[in-house]
Amino acid sequence: DRGLPNLSVRGNGAPVAGGELVYLGYDDGSVIALRLADGLRAWEQLVAEPDGRNELERLADVDGELQVGLSELYATSFRGQTMAISLANGRPLWNRDVGSYGGLAMTPDKLLVADQAGTVWALDRTNGNALWKQEALARRWLTTPAVHGNFAVVADVEGYLHWLRLDDGQIVARDRIQSSPIRGTPQVSVSGMLVALTAEGKLAAYPQPQ
Repeated sequence: DRGLPNLSVRGNGAPVAGGELVYLGYDDGSVIALRLADGLRAWEQLVAEPDGRNELERLADVDGELQVGLSELYATSFRGQTMAISLANGRPLWNRDVGSYGGLAMTPDKLLVADQAGTVWALDRTNGNALWKQEALARRWLTTPAVHGNFAVVADVEGYLHWLRLDDGQIVARDRIQSSPIRGTPQVSVSGMLVALTAEGKLAAYPQPQ
């Protein structure tokens, strides 16, 4: 059981299991690892300090998708911080001044995140350095990216899906499901089919690009 700040971003991230631990992001900007066997805390790490003169400035929620690698956990905060954390002891491996109200997507060498301004970033998993950024989707309230073949896909508040090349971030395609916001992260099946759902309930599916 954990208390909430007086003000927090709407929504909560899903717990992620890895090995003998489960990882959770909290509204106070922290990530906690609990033992699956009994729920006891293994470690806790602050991703972003909830610092400021008022409750709005202190928003630091870790609400989006966490990603688990071989030996590290990746988390991003509403306050504008993305961190790689050691799975073994919870210590930070690197920290980058890029964050999101959503979560992260992961490829073998990159982390993908859409920040509050609508910029899509690709960060190097080993050190957090920016590999590219795409600023053409500003103010569209983008979802967490999804990896669809060799592309990153983000959805927006106007009902569009946008496909960006993983290599360089260039936008190569877009499609509008309907004029209704897409708020949930697009999902990709094992077979490579991408599905997205609008706020009005229209579901669309797209095969993996060739």
